[in-house]
Amino acid sequence: MQRIIWGTVAAAALTAALTGCDASFTASPSSNESSPPASTSTQNGSPHNSGPNGGSGTSTTTGTGSRPNGTGVRHCTTSDLHAFAYSNGDPGAGQRYGTLQLTNNSGTSCTTGGWAGLGLVNAGGALPTKVVREGTARTITIPAGASAYEQLHWGVVPGEGESETGQCEPTAKALHIIPPNQTTFISTGWIGGPVCQQGQIRLTPIQLGKM
Repeated sequence: MQRIIWGTVAAAALTAALTGCDASFTASPSSNESSPPASTSTQNGSPHNSGPNGGSGTSTTTGTGSRPNGTGVRHCTTSDLHAFAYSNGDPGAGQRYGTLQLTNNSGTSCTTGGWAGLGLVNAGGALPTKVVREGTARTITIPAGASAYEQLHWGVVPGEGESETGQCEPTAKALHIIPPNQTTFISTGWIGGPVCQQGQIRLTPIQLGKM
């Protein structure tokens, strides 16, 4: 019987890969990676995050989630999925929202659940990325050709230690995504501009459907 373990597999890999102040992000890109960064990404961060966590930020979990029994359908692997991120506009007050869409291109159904790991990168390498996981994690089944999504929320108001007159953080060119329970990443372009407050992104659990 399969079991979804929220972030445990990715966290274990990152514990080994993300050591030191400038440790190399050694999670491997999937063969269907899109929009790769111009240089090798470097990351450091907390093993408590379910994905790459650049800079000195740590992951905070504000949601809940158990470890439910699997459905008998195989787990989604990184190579099964295609990633696409897009902005949902500017609601004002220094807030920004976006959607991370994951499409199952494998030809068969697969299960997943929880939160993806995220890492912002540009041509110079890794950028600070601090993921705050929100909501309640659930196991979902993504049929062949169907999509699932997570909602992204970040700010453009400088945080402590960031420039009040210039750009708060460098602008990312790509977003690395480690799907739940995986250790390899896929990439997609980042069009959200700078992510202030040391790259803090609030992330909801993966849900079936499209935004």
